[in-house]
Amino acid sequence: MLSFLRCRHLADFTVPLITIVQLFYIAAQFGSHLLARDLWAADMANFIRPHLLAAGIALFAISLVPRSRLTRAGAVISLFAAIFPFVFLPTPATGGGGSQFTIISANVLSDNRNPRPFLSIPEVASSDIVVLQEMRPVWQDALVKSGLWRFESSRDLRANTDMKVFSRFPIISEQVVSQASRDTGGRHPLRLELLIEDRQVILYAVHAQTPRRPSMWRERAAYYRDLTQALLQEDGDAAVVIAGDWNMPPWSPFFQDFLAETGYRTTESAWWPSPTRFSTRFGNIPALGTPIDRIVISPNMGLASLGLGPRFQSNHLPVIARLTLP
Repeated sequence: MLSFLRCRHLADFTVPLITIVQLFYIAAQFGSHLLARDLWAADMANFIRPHLLAAGIALFAISLVPRSRLTRAGAVISLFAAIFPFVFLPTPATGGGGSQFTIISANVLSDNRNPRPFLSIPEVASSDIVVLQEMRPVWQDALVKSGLWRFESSRDLRANTDMKVFSRFPIISEQVVSQASRDTGGRHPLRLELLIEDRQVILYAVHAQTPRRPSMWRERAAYYRDLTQALLQEDGDAAVVIAGDWNMPPWSPFFQDFLAETGYRTTESAWWPSPTRFSTRFGNIPALGTPIDRIVISPNMGLASLGLGPRFQSNHLPVIARLTLP
């Protein structure tokens, strides 16, 4: 009898507690999704959507333990709330015929002074185009000295927001996009024209502001405002590639608005985008990170393959795409 009463008392305590946690989780999931365009904190939740999904699955399992219809109904709703943001992930680019080339994008980390691990990655050595962010002169000098790529963007790293492009194809022009804008946190996309097998390909290198504070969140929005305007001015049949550190996860409505407005397509998975940026505070484990580095292409281009490179003393992984040019 005493044992029964203890179990009954425990159930009386756990059911309300689990219900409160369920309500909080459901409100946080749906609220952050619906308010992400208007509230900085809500949009920041999109950086941890995989982690919130894991929390939702754990909450679902825990909610089934008490023999309570209330907690079990909450378990189902919590699981739906966990999965809900993944339903709206953008549809990725598909394959296509035509010539192929490989492009790699990587944030090398400004504190990383050793380019050798990066250069030792086989996919890097065989790539046709390399787009790098947070470059420093020591990296630039090492990659130039490697002789792997004949063509390169300007060596004025500060003017290019510490971005650098190396290419086996000729770079026929280069310009900073919307350089007069003063509300982008000092960052601007870099537009290059390349000649790939006698066809002009437009490459945008990007590294938007990191939205650590509401003011920086607004600067990131201004950055993509300028990028969107530039893309809408391109010829309709232009082959365009955008590569870099977007500082924006695929769950963000701002990224989905960007794709909807331009008609471009991402190359990352619509089911489980692989994390590309991870924290050095948690053991440098990429699986605990979030996907913010990516390659986006115009509708007339195709994706043959997509992968991630290994760690190379940065807190980002290289994104490696094999693209098709019709």
